[in-house]
Amino acid sequence: MGLEKMNITTLKNILRLKKILSTLIKYGFGGVVSELNIFPWFSFVGRVFARKSGKGLTTPERIRLVLEELGPTFIKLGQVASTRADILPPEWLEEFKKLQDDVPSFDFKEVKRVVEVSLKAPIKKNFASFEERPVASASIAQVHYATLHDGTEVAVKVRRPGIEKTINADISVMRTLATLLHKHVPASRRYRPTEVVAEFARVINNELNLTIEGSNATRFGRLFKSDPHVKIPQVYWDYTSDEVLTMERISGVPLDETEKIKSMGLDVKKIAINGLKAFFRQVFEFGIFHGDLHPGNIFTSSEGTIIYLDFGIVGRLDKDMRAYLAGILYSLIKQDYRRMAVIHRDMGLIGKDVDIHEFENALRDITEPIFGKSLVDINISTLLMKLIDTARRFEMTLQPNLLLLQKSMVIIEGVGRQLYPDINMWEVAKPLVTKWMIKEKFSPGNYVEGGREFVHDLGSTVLDLPGQLHTLLTTTLKDELKIGFIHHGIDGLSGEIAATGRSITGGLVLASVILSSTLIAVFAGESVPTFLSLPYPATLGFIISGLLGIRLWNTHRRERRRRELGI
Repeated sequence: MGLEKMNITTLKNILRLKKILSTLIKYGFGGVVSELNIFPWFSFVGRVFARKSGKGLTTPERIRLVLEELGPTFIKLGQVASTRADILPPEWLEEFKKLQDDVPSFDFKEVKRVVEVSLKAPIKKNFASFEERPVASASIAQVHYATLHDGTEVAVKVRRPGIEKTINADISVMRTLATLLHKHVPASRRYRPTEVVAEFARVINNELNLTIEGSNATRFGRLFKSDPHVKIPQVYWDYTSDEVLTMERISGVPLDETEKIKSMGLDVKKIAINGLKAFFRQVFEFGIFHGDLHPGNIFTSSEGTIIYLDFGIVGRLDKDMRAYLAGILYSLIKQDYRRMAVIHRDMGLIGKDVDIHEFENALRDITEPIFGKSLVDINISTLLMKLIDTARRFEMTLQPNLLLLQKSMVIIEGVGRQLYPDINMWEVAKPLVTKWMIKEKFSPGNYVEGGREFVHDLGSTVLDLPGQLHTLLTTTLKDELKIGFIHHGIDGLSGEIAATGRSITGGLVLASVILSSTLIAVFAGESVPTFLSLPYPATLGFIISGLLGIRLWNTHRRERRRRELGI
């Protein structure tokens, strides 16, 4: 394939592509490079003379080494791919989870320049002090401690200079490679490379904009405002931009440091339960959850409060997906596999051509062995993983947020059991799931929303039916609709059909006017003038309805009299 046909327009990108291909060849993927047919001569020379690495390692291990050598953007790609349990085998997922994006920090001169340009003021004008040494450094940004002029201690996250341009260039090359893989390497198609790259581009672009992370943190803070067991750092928006995020500085101990937490005299069981409750509240009550729950982003304070940091990646679950999860967990508790299968079908996750009995048996096969264990030993995340494996067999369509949820649940369950091995995940989740299901089932808001949808649908039907009925009758009377039998009284029948159509149309119009008048009478405000204790528009509507009803009745009597007289 010629370079002019690819989305690579600069020498820098071509050199980057050469580096990627060299690295692939180095770790034993020369055959794949050859199939891509980009630089045939380069592929041949590379395969013959390149120094080989990774001998004796598995394919997933060699791919991980490729990603690590290619740098931060590709490491991030591997981390995103590690959530795609629907397309990647378990051994690949486990290997990609080892990817870490720790990178050297950038110089404080660059930090100062970014902060001053982004916040449009000298650094000393906004901050009383600003530590030069970063407390954390990653591929996209690094964090410095600082103090505002009012004495407030803050943590300032500063985006790495030039990272946006670097990532966009790498994504351009990734898209090209993904397209070539899909086209020229059939074995790669089951891993959906173009889809993975597209999802990665969406995730990474959100992470690059630090105001999005600030908005996420603010939203979580609002949701957990009344929860004394959870602390979300406050965002200081006067000192925040796309490149700089200033948040309240909170100290704590990572949740995976069990011994240190115990040495502080804290109740590890209570912390584990509160951490799990907070997560399940995010999933079922809020419909938004922290999507990057590695131990470096979740802490406990000296009082045992759960602290969340880093809101660059969040997952969202709409009501349908929450209903799916709640229904699945509830059906699992009841061991109602038929109901589980029906939920998958109703959600459109399996095709209509899938044998529901076969799918039900598949669900039974993966869940019944689990129920041979005590509830303490059952991992909800493992259960979701098995469901996703089944999804691969039945070619189910799964939302990326569900896959991100599974990854987050693996981490939070692991941390919970590390803190308190005897924790019962089901006992923590069950009341929250049940509460959410009852709330959704009997919520007045849902009934109001359902009523609105009913009125909307009814109104649409009232408006559409006369026209549809008129079209049908017109087609019939013009003999454009062919009827496969002969009847001697066909002309009379056509007249009866026409008369009936007029009656139905008139009835529908009458019903719509009555319905509209009733809605006005019920929902009109007190400021609307009234007549006969009803709002003027409603009164007028009922008068018109009465006149229409009288006319409709008279028309009906005339038509019946004509039929009786044979006219």
